[in-house]
Amino acid sequence: MQLKPRIEERHKALIRCRLHGSGFDKDACILDASSRGLLLTLARPPAHGEMIEIYVNGHSLLGQVEWINGRRMGMKLHERIDVMAFITGATGSLALKRGEFAKVKRTAAMQYDWSQMLARQGQFAFAVVAITVAGYFLVSTVTQSLGSMDKISAILAQN
Repeated sequence: MQLKPRIEERHKALIRCRLHGSGFDKDACILDASSRGLLLTLARPPAHGEMIEIYVNGHSLLGQVEWINGRRMGMKLHERIDVMAFITGATGSLALKRGEFAKVKRTAAMQYDWSQMLARQGQFAFAVVAITVAGYFLVSTVTQSLGSMDKISAILAQN
């Protein structure tokens, strides 16, 4: 099976949402998003082709189930959305007006990824410092313990 090439970049997310369709309401989690669709995971996805509505962060998005694979499903959105506004939880309309999509610059997506990278580097640096300090105290404690044992051995040897 040959997959279709991606039309646009996906943006990773982890956002709780509520699905509503004909005769059901279900909790789900959005795993990634693009202006055209969403990747969701839930216990029992609705049927392929079903029209659904998603409620997330005060927004309501309409779309259709494009595919299902186990607990995952792809949803094609009824209208294009501003992905960065969606992921960051912005208020107001998420819908991109006709022609507006071409005006959305990649710099917003690049800044988002850049800030995530800096945050991860900061977490890594903190972990390295914490491990170094813990190692220093461990070595210091072991050295002091060995020194005390040498003194006890010397006292016992004299007696």
